[in-house]
Amino acid sequence: MRWKLFFISFLLFNCISTNVYAGNEEFIDQIHIVPIQSTGIVNIDTQREGLDLEVDHDVKSGNVYVECFLNHFRFKEDKVGALHEEGEGHIRLYINDEHVDTLYQSAFIIEELPKGEYEIKIVVAQNDRSSYGLEKEFTVMIQ
Repeated sequence: MRWKLFFISFLLFNCISTNVYAGNEEFIDQIHIVPIQSTGIVNIDTQREGLDLEVDHDVKSGNVYVECFLNHFRFKEDKVGALHEEGEGHIRLYINDEHVDTLYQSAFIIEELPKGEYEIKIVVAQNDRSSYGLEKEFTVMIQ
């Protein structure tokens, strides 16, 4: 059900495609990460204290749709490299242990992955680029 809402929301968003960083693996220069602008629909859990990360993903037509739910967190692109401020930062995306993008939105699409199995890791980072210790990993198969 969440993926259906995510897909419908995607159709309503204005997407900007960004190239990923070149790396050692051949697929890195072929894929694109498409951040998705939020429409303001959020998952709020007032029972939880502090930061918390949940990640949903779905593979459709060779693309990986990813949505991150973060409690008590603000994405701050303008403060990257600044001193740590609790509850602010960004997401670092890794594919097969290779850093491929830094994201400032909670939802995105990984496009043009060649066929194969991939380990995807989402890391929530502070403004100073250090980790909050919040990360999720999952494996996808592109056919």
